[in-house]
Amino acid sequence: MRAYVSLPLGLVIVFGLFWLMQWMIRPSDRHAVDAATVVEAVEMVEVKPDDASPEEMEAAADEPPPPPAAPPSLARPDLPTMSFPASAPVDAGPIKIPAINTSSLGLGGSSLNGTGLFGGFAGRGSGSGSGSGSGGGFGKGEGFQGKTLIPLSTARPQMPEWACKQGIRGWVEVVFTVMPNGRVSEVKLIDADPRGVFEAAAIESVGNWIYQSTGKARMVKQRVQMDPEDCIYNWQQ
Repeated sequence: MRAYVSLPLGLVIVFGLFWLMQWMIRPSDRHAVDAATVVEAVEMVEVKPDDASPEEMEAAADEPPPPPAAPPSLARPDLPTMSFPASAPVDAGPIKIPAINTSSLGLGGSSLNGTGLFGGFAGRGSGSGSGSGSGGGFGKGEGFQGKTLIPLSTARPQMPEWACKQGIRGWVEVVFTVMPNGRVSEVKLIDADPRGVFEAAAIESVGNWIYQSTGKARMVKQRVQMDPEDCIYNWQQ
């Protein structure tokens, strides 16, 4: 009788345990089903390919970019356009020392005549002439009656720039009048070596010399040496 009762009771207990285990496992299966359901709910978007073919894309890449827009003109419309012709290159060529010329040296122009320093050219004869023009004044020979005076103050000649660059050396011989107050006037040219280079500079320099006042006018003959080393004393313009 006990055996009949214990056997069905044991089966009930076993089935109860299996059912309990199944019930405990069922929640994990629910989560898996829910996750699968969520994944299936995602909407998949298909990317449509570009309608342009590869050949068309390569052709578009090879085309040059469009030119930039032109900037607005900065010129004022009310002003005329000025055009200047291009200057031709100047070839100076070798510099030659010309013969003495009053117009080229400025001896007969307004640059020295305006100051009253240049008195013309002294003659080469043995006698003395009159007047202040060319050929007048005392000559270079025995007829010169002047007396050598020592100046109290001298001015350095302003050497021509082109002569300084070529290192030209020479001298200029002049005759002039020392006034009673010691100032120089009527500077006349006798000779120069080389000619056409230093005459104007020598006359302007001698015209600024100062002698001792003697109370009477005197004639003086002077040779002015021109040395390229004196070019450093030229006035800077």
